[in-house]
Amino acid sequence: MRPQLKRRAVVVYEERQGRRVVASNMANIAPGVLVAEISGATLEPYDSYADRVTLEKLAEWCEQFSPIVALEEAERPERLLLDITGLPSFFGGESALAERMGRALARRGLITRFAIADTLGAAWGLTLQDIALNIAAAGDQEAVANLPVAALRLSLPTLQMFRELGLQLVGQLLMLPRESLRARFGQELLDRLSQILGTKRELITPYRAEPELAAERSLEEPLDSLSILETIVAQLVDEVAFALATRHQGALRLECRLVGERGEALLSVGLFEASGDPRHLLELLRMRLEHAVCPGPVSLVRLSVLDSAKLVYRQRELFTSNQDRPRELALLIDRLSGRLGRESVLRARLASDAQPEYAFRYEMLAGGSQRRLPAEQRTLPERPLLLEPRPIPIEVLALARTGPPVQFRFQGEQQRTQRSWGPERIQTGWWRGRYIRRDYYRVESDRGCHYWLFRSAGKWFLHGIFD
Repeated sequence: MRPQLKRRAVVVYEERQGRRVVASNMANIAPGVLVAEISGATLEPYDSYADRVTLEKLAEWCEQFSPIVALEEAERPERLLLDITGLPSFFGGESALAERMGRALARRGLITRFAIADTLGAAWGLTLQDIALNIAAAGDQEAVANLPVAALRLSLPTLQMFRELGLQLVGQLLMLPRESLRARFGQELLDRLSQILGTKRELITPYRAEPELAAERSLEEPLDSLSILETIVAQLVDEVAFALATRHQGALRLECRLVGERGEALLSVGLFEASGDPRHLLELLRMRLEHAVCPGPVSLVRLSVLDSAKLVYRQRELFTSNQDRPRELALLIDRLSGRLGRESVLRARLASDAQPEYAFRYEMLAGGSQRRLPAEQRTLPERPLLLEPRPIPIEVLALARTGPPVQFRFQGEQQRTQRSWGPERIQTGWWRGRYIRRDYYRVESDRGCHYWLFRSAGKWFLHGIFD
């Protein structure tokens, strides 16, 4: 059995040797005109297009060291990203590989900084330090904690807020509660922290884009026969499925474009789970064709894969078991989405919010990337099955010194509290605007009903009903 390789990423940060490119206050200077010369440094107007073209050529040159080379995702990229997992042994180690690249780039007139780490985020952050070669040991969390917060690649307003709060290092953020960070700075910060720590995978997308997955038929004579159109779509599905199989991928979203004499129609299909089965893909497209309104006789049919993912292979058992149920559920969701539309097949996802009425969101089941819930969200809290969109005021008839109402009226019926659980204090942060503070109780009445009541500003409300 081969040992599992620890993924390693290298980031190359380059400057042009002998000059500094100046981008500010140079609009009135003609390109190529020498502005000033200070200690051998030449100031020139900044050309973002030429800079990117040069960086792309440099990325192509770096493919001799790694088959996966990418430009950083930025408006003005300055770094090259290389996946060197399993490659340093061919060059005598990570240091030898970086030194060899550095010497070769120096001969091209470039000054470089190299950083090697377990994650792309950590390697990117290490290039902020003024060190020619910075290698973080495998699993070195201390090196990540000592990085500046700018290493998280966040927006400028967020970084400015960190400065105002005195947060300078990544380690300071790691010591704070995750839920508080999400509520204050949003999900992006938690995603960046997970990426730099390696708990959330971040892929290096090669700068050479993969060929588009698409197939089309241009017809000499426009057709208006649905049966012939289905035959053409079936042929296109077979071509697309074969292309997906060569990449070991399955389709998540398909788009069929029908061009007619008076316009065009777009048929969109989303899948709950990536699939490369041509019969399944054709079945979903046929459902859309049944309800399609074609703009006259069709002269062009084009099928495109808008989103794809790696296929998950499962070992089938000889006898019937519960193993096929996830697959059956995926097929059911695909058929419902194909018949009703993706926007009509939704699920509720828990969201981090103190107010229960905002502690969820709806998302489409088909046609998007599916992700598992974090471990802390897989266990549902004690919440009612029915949650009122707006809390309903109730009339309190008798009130104890502490705890929930002893007697109250709801929907015209007088009820008495038999048992209760609580309180549970829920309050929102100051940054949200209107301050909300509530004490929730779960109440069982003498009629056998279970209610979720809360007190706020001296008044009582019913927010939900337990089953």
